[in-house]
Amino acid sequence: MKPRVLIIPAAIRSHVLPSLYVADKLSEEGYEVHYAVTNDILAELVTKNGYQAVKNTGWRAGYGMEASYIGVKKKKVSYRRLLKAYRTNELYWERKRELDGLIEELRPTTILIDLFVCTDFWVLYPRRSEFTIAFFNPMPSTYRVGEWPIVSSPLNPPMRDLIPSGSSHTSRSDAQQGGLKSELKKRSDLFLQFLRNPRQAWLRQAITRHRQFLAQIAPLAQDATVTQVIANVPELVLAPLEFEFAPEIRQPNQHYLGLCMREHRQDTELDSLFEQAWEHIIGSKKVPQPSGEGFREGFHRLVYCSFGTFHEGADATLLRFVTNLLEVIAELPHVHLICSVNKYVIETLRARKLLTERTHFFSRVPQLKVLADADVFITHAGFGSIKEAIYYGVPMLAYPLDPHYDQNGNAVKIEYHGLGLRGAFAHERLGDLKKKLERLLEEKTFRERVRQFREAVTENYHEEDVKQKVQNILMNKHSAVLA
Repeated sequence: MKPRVLIIPAAIRSHVLPSLYVADKLSEEGYEVHYAVTNDILAELVTKNGYQAVKNTGWRAGYGMEASYIGVKKKKVSYRRLLKAYRTNELYWERKRELDGLIEELRPTTILIDLFVCTDFWVLYPRRSEFTIAFFNPMPSTYRVGEWPIVSSPLNPPMRDLIPSGSSHTSRSDAQQGGLKSELKKRSDLFLQFLRNPRQAWLRQAITRHRQFLAQIAPLAQDATVTQVIANVPELVLAPLEFEFAPEIRQPNQHYLGLCMREHRQDTELDSLFEQAWEHIIGSKKVPQPSGEGFREGFHRLVYCSFGTFHEGADATLLRFVTNLLEVIAELPHVHLICSVNKYVIETLRARKLLTERTHFFSRVPQLKVLADADVFITHAGFGSIKEAIYYGVPMLAYPLDPHYDQNGNAVKIEYHGLGLRGAFAHERLGDLKKKLERLLEEKTFRERVRQFREAVTENYHEEDVKQKVQNILMNKHSAVLA
């Protein structure tokens, strides 16, 4: 029987897609790959790409899901019921029952857990002798390192000679004194909380003890930023180290795998109108125009714009940005626009008669196909999209939407590495948008830099080397549990 690997991703399409690259490498080495997903949409995505999907609920300890869990069970979310859930570690044991059943069914030799649902490690840890466990991270590094900006920061890095090579300069005695003061203040605050609101204080205490119960299984990393991370577990970073600000960003337990591209990826939920329209669009792109009227010997240029699934409705800010973009495109001769955006925005634009023969809007497109012919990519700076743009040599104009995770930091890195430009989505003026788009279309240095970056990454991450790296981690059962 083939060895089996169980991949447990977060319930997000953009986390499943890059993990398929790792699934391919393991499949090539003879593994039978299974995914534990939480909904039918992700199950379809997994199966369409050649792997088996099993359903699980996705309730996890350590993320404050207790109230939602109780509510879904059609029970009243009372104070006593919630207090009991935390005091008995109810969600931990519920998740353990679910994963134990999955393990008994599949008998995996390897389990890969998305870093953003890493608390499953606590549940699986008691059975660590039965399989190897490692994390995979679909983003750049989420740790704080020295004075380098964290992954969610919109700030540029300080000058290299200003970054300290050592750790904190705080003396040991100062640290001890500060720790004592902090502990005394914590106890004083706790006493005041009990006096002011005893019910809330009891609940907070129950949550604290629940967290202590989990941390006793395996401690959390103290330098994690945008998500909690269990310390010292091997982490497959689905990224090239070259995209970080500096090599020293890498932690000892992190293993970078490069762009992790999968050209044969099968997308789901595509707009049914795309394929027919695409033939017309790509045909127009190849029709030469009179010399001097276009950007490159008169040929049509293609701008691709996608903001992922961040905006699901007719958001006013999104609508304003897209309207401005349409006005800019109208002023750029021989430039076509393909935009992937939700149906509500499309309906609004059609109702306002803002679309033209050079502007093409769809609810979802096969992104790899479009990027292969795009000249500029306007993106929300999701990391999967960035890697795909690099792979196809497309300069980027980044407008991060979600300030809580990696998009701000990704946009900074795009500019830092010369791969494109960035702007402020909610505040970008029409004139600034036009200038940036013209620069990316006209200045060859951006496309050349993307090409050079891709070549350097390709040279550093040969397929066989990546496959061997993954195998080495997963074959060493001890190191793949706690690095």
